[in-house]
Amino acid sequence: MRAILLIGLGVLIGAAALGVVWSAQGGGDAEVRVAVERLDDGRIEIGVQQRSGGGDWGEIERPTRRFLAPDAAAGEVRYSSPLPVDVVTRAEQIEIAYQAELVDTGRRMGGYFVAAFHADDDPESLPPVLCLVDPAEAALRAICDGIGETFPTGVDVLESGDYLAMADEVERRLLAGEISQIMATSNHVLETAVFARDHILLNNPELGWTWVHYWFEMLNPLLPGEEDLFCAISHGGEDLFWGLAGDTALVAAAALGINLRAESFADVTDMSAAIRRCVADGAVSIATTLVSPDELAPAIAEAAAAGIPVMTFNSGVEAAGDVGASFHIGLDDRRAGELAGEEFNLQGIDGTILCVVHEANNVGLHERCDGLSATYANGDVEVWSYEGDDPEEALLKRTGEGDIAAVMALSDSVGLDILFAQWPDPEVPLATFGFNLGFAKWVQEGKILFAIYDHPLVQSYLGVMGALLIERLRLDPITFFNGMSLLIEPQIANAEQMRRVTDALIPPEIQDRYAAEDPGGSESSGDE
Repeated sequence: MRAILLIGLGVLIGAAALGVVWSAQGGGDAEVRVAVERLDDGRIEIGVQQRSGGGDWGEIERPTRRFLAPDAAAGEVRYSSPLPVDVVTRAEQIEIAYQAELVDTGRRMGGYFVAAFHADDDPESLPPVLCLVDPAEAALRAICDGIGETFPTGVDVLESGDYLAMADEVERRLLAGEISQIMATSNHVLETAVFARDHILLNNPELGWTWVHYWFEMLNPLLPGEEDLFCAISHGGEDLFWGLAGDTALVAAAALGINLRAESFADVTDMSAAIRRCVADGAVSIATTLVSPDELAPAIAEAAAAGIPVMTFNSGVEAAGDVGASFHIGLDDRRAGELAGEEFNLQGIDGTILCVVHEANNVGLHERCDGLSATYANGDVEVWSYEGDDPEEALLKRTGEGDIAAVMALSDSVGLDILFAQWPDPEVPLATFGFNLGFAKWVQEGKILFAIYDHPLVQSYLGVMGALLIERLRLDPITFFNGMSLLIEPQIANAEQMRRVTDALIPPEIQDRYAAEDPGGSESSGDE
């Protein structure tokens, strides 16, 4: 329910319509029925009726081939000619629901204006409400329509993007006594009305106070146009993390109803080029990882100069504000490293831990190693990279030197490389970031000490959502969000946690059937 707060400027009505609008279901369903009529000559004529959004059935539409002859053979299917049927799209459903909500809001406001400001006046003697509409926010005109239904003398609508002319008209009507209330439907026309009102009152105090009310939607709740391009650019190339993240980004785009270009690159230069392609192709919003802030900053600046908002996700939280990102979503990499150090301590690791940085220029990976160094109490942390070398061969060579107590892998792909290099029985204990069912099993078996969930699904889904958010925001997102960051608290997954995960994936009936099975795999009959 919307709250109505009386302030010196006028009436502030908080927008809560998004919950109603975004919850609109479907987007493709159309209700039709077949009309069948026997004619005087014995033929059967068919047609189709479609139900309108208001619930009424429309006219019967007749295909060209629509008759069944009286002597038609029994058991033989005949078909009419094709007849197009209008389908209400998801975007149309949202727009219909939004317009209905705005009209209803306007009705309540019209009644409120009378009760709050004109309870003792003759309703029929009141001047109309002046409703100011910004063409950039034309959908909000529906509020004016609703006001006109319940305010006794109706509403006059003034729609214009010429704010100086609008100010002149407001001043003229105030001096002529032709306004009872002013309703503004965007921040620009609000400020225009307030300046005009205050200017008139300053020079004509005898006129008395005229309230300026406003409706301000923080977000545009309608779906973007089908051609509006959203971009999600990430690093990592073929890493398993980014395979999951890429799939989830496409799922998010489908759920949100947006046109998404999702690309992942192993090289930062290619990322910069991809951002620039999005700029050249007229993207309305860009989400990018900030794996190497210094290298990506120029491309992000070009997007900003073109008026395209950019948000960052995954790596680079510390630099997001500096490069001009609206806000950042990602894992708290520093905290993840700290949790790893604490877990190594609990598991009794003593000596040097090898922190394997698989992307030397990735600031997020270095933050993980820094966090590990800050909390690991039983030795040193060596930050080590194998870039350019075969990972398994390089790891075996380094651990073969005999001074490494444990290895910390910073992605699931690297964790698998390290595990397979030592398969089947790791000589050097391993911990890793990431999650897959193999990790869940191997942590239980002790082949991996523990894993840290890095949540590629959450990061990429929220990254796409963030790209939509900054495009839909009616305020400048950089100024409004002020470089805020949303960081995911990392989770340690030890053997106990992994067991809970895998148990949840086993069907209960299968658990019951094999509950009595001995370690060797034979079922106990109870007769031995």
